[in-house]
Parts: sequence; structure tokens; C-alpha cells
Amino acid sequence: MKMTAKKSLSGTTILYGCLLAVLVLIVYLKLFSAHFISWDDGDVLLNNKDVHQFDIKAFFTNYYVGNYAPISMIGFAIDWALFKGSAFGHHGMSLLFHIANGFLVYYLSHLVLKDKLKALLCAVIFCFHPLQVETVAWVSAKNNLVYSLFFLLGLIQYSKFLIVQQRKYFIYSLLFFVISVLSKPSAICFPLCLLLLDYLLKEKPTLQSIIINKIPFIIIAIVLGIATIYTRTEDKFINQNHAYAIHERIGYAGYAILQYVYKFLIPINLSVIYPYPQNKLLSLLIGYGILLLLFFGCYTLYRANKKILLFGLLFFIVNLLLVLQFIPFGEVLTADRYMYLPILGLSWLIACLIPAKDNYVKISIAAVMLIFGSLTFMRASVWKNSISLYSDIIKKYPHSFVALNSLGAEYMLNKNYDMALRYLNAAINENTDYYKGYYNRGLLFAQTDRMKNALEDFNRAIALKHYSKAYVGRANVYYTMKDFPKAMQDAEFVLKTEPDNTRANYVLANCYDDLNQLDKALGYYNKVIAKSSENPLYYLRRAIVHGKMQQFQLCLQDLDTSTNLDANFAEAYYWKGVVKVNLKQNPCSDLKKAVDLGFSAAQQPLATYCR
Repeated sequence: MKMTAKKSLSGTTILYGCLLAVLVLIVYLKLFSAHFISWDDGDVLLNNKDVHQFDIKAFFTNYYVGNYAPISMIGFAIDWALFKGSAFGHHGMSLLFHIANGFLVYYLSHLVLKDKLKALLCAVIFCFHPLQVETVAWVSAKNNLVYSLFFLLGLIQYSKFLIVQQRKYFIYSLLFFVISVLSKPSAICFPLCLLLLDYLLKEKPTLQSIIINKIPFIIIAIVLGIATIYTRTEDKFINQNHAYAIHERIGYAGYAILQYVYKFLIPINLSVIYPYPQNKLLSLLIGYGILLLLFFGCYTLYRANKKILLFGLLFFIVNLLLVLQFIPFGEVLTADRYMYLPILGLSWLIACLIPAKDNYVKISIAAVMLIFGSLTFMRASVWKNSISLYSDIIKKYPHSFVALNSLGAEYMLNKNYDMALRYLNAAINENTDYYKGYYNRGLLFAQTDRMKNALEDFNRAIALKHYSKAYVGRANVYYTMKDFPKAMQDAEFVLKTEPDNTRANYVLANCYDDLNQLDKALGYYNKVIAKSSENPLYYLRRAIVHGKMQQFQLCLQDLDTSTNLDANFAEAYYWKGVVKVNLKQNPCSDLKKAVDLGFSAAQQPLATYCR
């Protein structure tokens, strides 16, 4: 009879798991028609040569967007191999990871709470809470999903080690921690979570279980922590604009914790950006008040031996420590994606506060599914594309110069220059010292042939900050104006600190080409293509140099590569026809293709050689 009951329970658990997965897919249904976002998706995935070539060595020797995360980069490479540039597939993979994490949350919660219904409630909160949308919907935030998966697996294995005292589970936990921290540096708080599990699951923790067992975890965490500070500094993510005095950072940390709790309890008016509060003194006073309340609450729970409540509260805080701006980075004080794993601690708190009666818990599960599921369904629609996302931020924070700048840049990318200029002007008006606003407006002026205005904006951006992109932008303007010495000076300045900067090398290649110094031009084009091998324009420009050097076979090879990369690249077909004339081959199909694609310069040679 016991075996039958066990099988029945197992079957019910599987049924609930499948139902949960289906409901999550329904709630996030709108993501399947969503596009990529211009923030980070290009650098991490769309324009990442290492990902496209599945370069495992590069993943373990490089860092991307300030993160050393080789395991996550392997995941991105697998996704690219499967789906290429189809956003549908990448969103689908993120959802699968989110669902898998929901199952692991249920498993871990059952070990912690020893109550299957309450464990299910925690899993439902984790899966359906609107705060999770940012992590699930943002393709380049998949590293959050990946590290959380292995983080949860590591906690489960360590919990089993504490419960059954088998050494293999300790080894599994260490292994999963290594994979997790190599997926995202945020996992370095893992050893602190192990201490919390010691407190919760061991009756009398010994010195060995408290300290000695943690030594390998701590060493790995310290090494990766130092590496993360280095990579974030190198990629300019350590933000001195928010380098407040230490007493201010502490106050802001308390204020941020309050904001996270508030957004957990009342998840409305969510945004990708939450600016620093305008009333600094009031915010700091509130922050210190919250910290004092937390210390008092933790002490009270400890004295009352409320282990699970204290465990949940500390789990929430520990997993937020790295993003509370003690080390300043980014442009915002809080972000929804930072709550992806910490939300579990608050879920345990809520579950413990609900009376231990099945009906109460079942009603809570249904309410969470209905309320949070509806809010999540609506929130997911905001992630349709970059313009809808940035517009949503501006509706809630109309003075956010970061969002205004991003929306302007997105309109510029879509060649809606009037709207782009409107928002870039607004960004600069909101913050006259925002160098990225001047940089993007300089790009807009350059693209619309207003070179004098472009130079003014690039000069302003450079005066505010030695921003390499602004130097490259100004170099391109000088090149367009045929002021080759100044163009080369700016490009060479960038290459002193960024020798592999593709655009700076490209400016130099173009300058040497126009100056007819073909050997130097060829060398720089080779560097450009070595770093960015998927841009058809680079092959075209190198092909023209080969043609000038009478190296027609090499020229034709580059032009073939160019048209293979872009089947509608009219100018490349034109030059293929010209080269084939020189090689005494039939140029007609290429010249006709160029004409059909609207390249008028191909009409005369087509009439001459293809009568």
C-alpha cells in the first residue's frame, strides 16, 4: 500500500510540474514574437564572432560586457548554432531554463520547508512573479538563468550532504558551484548561502562544517571576485558617477532593499531603469532606518529560534549584496533582474507566514497564479522590441536621460532621424554632461551629412570623457571630410589602448587606401577582417585594394565572400563584374544583378560588355 501511495504522489508531482510548465509558457506567450534588444544583445550574441564560431578557447580567455562567464557563453554559442538570428528560438531556450529553475526551486524548498504544498507555492511565486520578466525576456540576461540553475543544484546537493552525510553530495555541490560561478560572477555569494544552510539544517554545526568545508568555495569565490572587479573596470562598468562616500552607499543599500521588498509585494509600474532617488537626504535616512530594522529583525528571529524565517530573510539579503552598489556600477540603483534568485528568500518568508493548512496554501497558490500571472503576461508584452521597452521606461520616468538616449539611438538605427534627434536632444537637455548623448547625436549628424555639427558633438563627448567610440566617430567624420591626418591621429589614439578596435583599424585602412598606400591599407583591412569576419563591407574594401594591386583572383575571392554574406549587396556584384572583365570571364550575371538591385553605375558596363 505504501509503494502505491508513493507512486501516486510521484505521479501527482509530475502532473503538477507539467501543468506548471504549460502555464508558464502561456504567461510568457508574447515573448515568442519578441525581438532582440539593443542593450547588450548585439555584443553578447548577434555580433559576437566568438559565439558564431563556437570558439571555446576564446570563451575561457576573454570576457564579454564586463563578465567572465565561459559557461554561459558556451550556452549562447549552442543557441546560435541551433537558431542563428531567430529571436524565437533564443526566447524559447530562456523559458526552458526558467521552467527548469522553477522545478529546482520546488525541490530545494521542499528540503528547506519540509512541506510539499508550501514548496509548490514558492515555485509558483518564483515562476510567475513579474519581477522575473526582465531576466527571462532579455536574451543577453540568460547568464542569470544559467548561473541560477547550477547555483540551485549546488544548494540542493549541499542540503542533501547535510541531511544524509554522504561526501559525494559535498563534491557535487562544489562542482555545481564552479560551473555556476563560471556562468556569472554573481554566484560568488554561494559560500554564504552554505553557511545559512548549516544554520538551518544542522542541529549543532561544528567548526569543520562552518569553516573548513567552505575553504575551497571561499578560495574560488575570492579569485572570481577579484577577476570580476578587473573585467568590470576594464569594460568601464565601474561607474564613478555614482561613487558616493561609503556612508552614502550604505544608506542607499538600505533604500534599495526597501525598494526590492516593495516591488516584490506590489509589483506594479515595473521598469528596466529605476533612477537614483532625487531627495538624497530623505533616501539615506530611510535607508539607514531599514538597515536598523533589518538588524533588529534578524536578532529577534535568532533569539526566538525562528530558523526558517531568519534563513529566508538572510538568503534574500546575501544574494543582493553584490548589487547594492557598495562597488558602484551601471546607471541605476536597482534592477528587476537582480531579484531573480533573491526572490526565493522572500518566497520562503511568505510561505512560512501562511497558516499550515492545505486550503490556505492552495488558495494562495491559485491567487499567485492569477494575479502574478496576469501582471507577468502584461509585462512581457513590453519586451516586444527596443522601442517599446525604452518608451515604457520614459512613460514612468520621463526624465531618464539614459532611456531617452537609448530610444533616440534606436530610432536612429531605424533611420527615423527626426524622432532620433528629438529624443537625443531631450537626453542632453536632461543631463548636459551625458557624454553618450553627445556621441549618439554626433553619429546622427554624421549619418545625415551634417559634419560640422557632428564634430561639435564628438568634441563635446571627448571633452567630458575619453570615450573611444567618440574618437572613432570623429575619425570617421575627418575621413569623410578628407582630412586624413586628423582621422588617422584619432584612430591611432584609440589603438594605443585598444589595439584590436575594429572600427579604428577600419578608419586607418580607409585612409591608407585613399592615400594609395596600398600595402598599409591591406594590413589594416586584414586586421579588421580577423576581428570581424561577418561584415560584407570589409571584404569589399579589401577586394578593391587587391584590385588596385592587380591581384584579381584575391579580389574576386573577397567579393564572393562579400556577396555570400549579403546576397543583396549591389556594389559587390558591380565590382565582381568589373574584376571578371579584367580576368576575361563573363561578367554579365553579376552586372545585371547589380543593376537589378539599383546600382546605377553598373548600367554602362552592362550595356558595353553584355549586348
